[in-house]
Amino acid sequence: MSDTKLVWSDEEGDVRKKNDKSSSKEGVDESSLKLHLRRLTSGKGRTVIEITNLPSNKIWCKTLAKELKKKLGVGGAYKKNFIEVHGEKMDQVQNHLDSRSIKWIKTGG
Repeated sequence: MSDTKLVWSDEEGDVRKKNDKSSSKEGVDESSLKLHLRRLTSGKGRTVIEITNLPSNKIWCKTLAKELKKKLGVGGAYKKNFIEVHGEKMDQVQNHLDSRSIKWIKTGG
């Protein structure tokens, strides 16, 4: 019984959500970022653009993923430490990052 964690408090509500957001409140300096872009294909020819070297701010990363998917009209997801964008959209991803003044580098083949 000593290994129990507090998950709800009458004063603060859901404590789990509070702990998740506390680490992501710090701002992101977009001018100091250098994201890594990589083109991946599966056996059936489907292409995915993978964006890595992301900052630790989850809210900023989710927002960037949402913007990319909406602007390019494709699917994708933000996963634990990378963003994936479905489709052959490397040039458009690069243009979007350039418009936000975020530096990037192509890695892989």
